[in-house]
Amino acid sequence: MDEKLIRKHLRREFRVIGWLLVAYFGILNIMAMAAAFSEAGCQILRALSRGEFLRNVDLDGILGNGWGYIITVAIGMLFLFCWKEDRFWRESVLSCHGRMRAGDFAVLACLCMAAQLVNSLWVSGLESVMNLFDRSVTGILENVSGKSDTFSMFLYASILAPISEELIFRGYILQTLRPYGRKFAIVCSAFLFGVFHGNLLQTPYAFLMGLILGYVTLEYHIGWSVALHGFNNLVLADLLARVTEGLSEQIAGTVSLVLLGGATIAAGVVLIVKRGQIGQYLRSDWMDRRCVKCFFTNSGVIALTVLMALNALVVMG
Repeated sequence: MDEKLIRKHLRREFRVIGWLLVAYFGILNIMAMAAAFSEAGCQILRALSRGEFLRNVDLDGILGNGWGYIITVAIGMLFLFCWKEDRFWRESVLSCHGRMRAGDFAVLACLCMAAQLVNSLWVSGLESVMNLFDRSVTGILENVSGKSDTFSMFLYASILAPISEELIFRGYILQTLRPYGRKFAIVCSAFLFGVFHGNLLQTPYAFLMGLILGYVTLEYHIGWSVALHGFNNLVLADLLARVTEGLSEQIAGTVSLVLLGGATIAAGVVLIVKRGQIGQYLRSDWMDRRCVKCFFTNSGVIALTVLMALNALVVMG
C-alpha cells in the first residue's frame, strides 16, 4: 500500500478515538452541571417551603452530586455496546490471556501505590512552585481525589468509574490500538487516560496507572484491571481519606508515607529481581514511528489534548 494511504488510514483510525473522548467529556460535564443545578433548585424549593432564606445551603451536596456522571456513564456504555459488535467484546475485550496469581496481584497493587507516591512528590513540587505566587493546589487536590461527600459521588467514583473507564480505555481504546503493537497500545491508551483527567494534579498519576492497567489487561484480563482500578479509587483514595481525616495533618501524612513508601520498596525489590524478564518483555515489541506520528498528529487527539490543557488551566485558575 502507498505510504500516503497508510498514514491517511492510521490518522482516520486514531481520529475517531480522540473525537469520541471529546464528546464524552463534553456530555459528562454538561450532565454534571445539570445535576448540580437540579440539586441547587431542589434545595431552594425546600428552603422556600419551610419559610427559610437559604440559611442552610448544602454546598457539598450541590457540588458533590454524582447523578450527572452516573447517567452519562450509562449513556456512554450503551453507545459503546451498540456500536461495537458482540464479537469485539467477546474475542478482544473479554478474552483471557493469562492466570493471575495472588503474588502477581500484590505486586501490581504495590506498583499502583508506588505510582501514587511518585505523584505525591509531583504534587508537592507543584505546590512549592504555586506557593511562590501565593497560590495553592491543596484544595484542588482534595476536590478531585479526596473522599466522596455524597452517596451518588461515592457510587460513581469508587464503583462505576473503575468499570466504565476500564471498558473505555482498556476495552475499546486499548483493543482498537492493539493491532498496531502491544507497547504502542499500552503507551497511547495510557496517554489518553492521563490527559482525559484534565488537570495537572492527576494526569501524571493517571498516565502511570494507565501503563500498569494496560499491561494487566493485555497479559491477564480486563477484569483484573477493573479490580486494580477499584482498589485505587475505593481503598487508596476514598477509604484512606476517611481513615485519616480525624488525624492531624502530620500524622495523616506519616501514615500515607509509611503505607505508600513500604509498597514502593516492595515493588522496587520485585522489579530489580525480575529486571531481566522486564527487559526482555520491553524488547519483545517495537513501536512503529508512523503509528506514533499519526496518533499524535490527528485532529481528534490534538483537539482532546488542547481541550484538556484548557480545562487544566481553568481548574488551576
